Amino acid sequence: MNKSGVRARQDKDATTVRHRGPSWPARTALAAAGVLLALGSFTALEAQDADRPAASEPADDGAPAPAVAAPTDPKPSEYRNWHTLTPGEFQGYNQRATLLQRGRAVYHKYCVGCHGPTGKGDGPAARRLLTKPRDFTSGIYKFRSTDSSSLPLEADLHRTITRGVARVGMPAFPRMPEHDKVAVIEYIKAFYPDWEQEKGERVIVPVPKAPNDLHETERVRRGRVVFLAMGCGLCHGRDGAGTGATRTEYIDDWGFRQKAFDFTRGRLKGGDDPEDIYRTFRAGLRSIMPRYDAATLLSATQENEIPSHLMIEGESKIIAKTLEQFPRDSDAVSALSEAERAALADRHAWDLVSYLISLRRTWTPPKWLHQKTRRGVAPKSPAPRSEPGAGS
Repeated sequence: MNKSGVRARQDKDATTVRHRGPSWPARTALAAAGVLLALGSFTALEAQDADRPAASEPADDGAPAPAVAAPTDPKPSEYRNWHTLTPGEFQGYNQRATLLQRGRAVYHKYCVGCHGPTGKGDGPAARRLLTKPRDFTSGIYKFRSTDSSSLPLEADLHRTITRGVARVGMPAFPRMPEHDKVAVIEYIKAFYPDWEQEKGERVIVPVPKAPNDLHETERVRRGRVVFLAMGCGLCHGRDGAGTGATRTEYIDDWGFRQKAFDFTRGRLKGGDDPEDIYRTFRAGLRSIMPRYDAATLLSATQENEIPSHLMIEGESKIIAKTLEQFPRDSDAVSALSEAERAALADRHAWDLVSYLISLRRTWTPPKWLHQKTRRGVAPKSPAPRSEPGAGS
């Protein structure tokens, strides 16, 4: 390599060294200077804060210093006087407050039209509904898995929102996202001011799994006896459709007129599954139908006098034979052990469920109405079902 080439390479190396920045000793010195500068600033701030009265200490005039206002921005980039926030102190960091805000948005989107902005059931659409919307501020609910004096469970509200209530203006929201359901449930609970105080006093009514023999004739007949012995026919009639009923109208806790349910047609408001029927009469419908607890179910004995106008013609012999499977009287029930009484009450409960299911129509009008017609002639309707209990 000639001299010009050597000089050019030396100039290039020198340029490279110049672009590398300060050497290691120089960088170390700069870092140390920065640390000292920061420590000096921190010491100055401490001295400045020491001259200020603390928020909890009285000021010079003896009055307490005003508390520092929370920032309006949930995540402020700059805040002069930082302090630790306890859970619930600041809404921006409170998970429940965020959930309630979301629930309010869901409520005003789907619910406010009927239940009103304050949850009193006085929305603009309420005046057009025969069955008035629920007043959430009263804390009274019909469809629960708790006893009549208790608030419902959150699962009860979730079930009602998902399924709706048949034959009234409450629609179903099966496709509503789960986080929206949870949020709107929390918002609905907030309408009742004593929810948090009373939720610990709820008494849950257990609902076991339904047995597999609900459609057996003998169980249906026992259910018929329970139905008549407990006075269900006085309201629902001898056939479950109101025939022969003596109590036909009621005034509920909200001041509205109500009629006894017709078990023979339409969907059941509390649900059509056997467990839903069991839960409805075991928990009761507050202000309309009483709760049928174990003591009430055990009152079905051979000494019960069943009104003749509630029995179908020729049914007395069937009932007399079925009554042989029941205890003789209340003394015979008292002689049973606690476990035996519980098992007997549970048998009577599922017998009643079996009978109520037997009252349901075996055909559904939508399928019949949607059948194809030939030459414009509508299909014949199915033959009406005979009155329950008259045959096997």
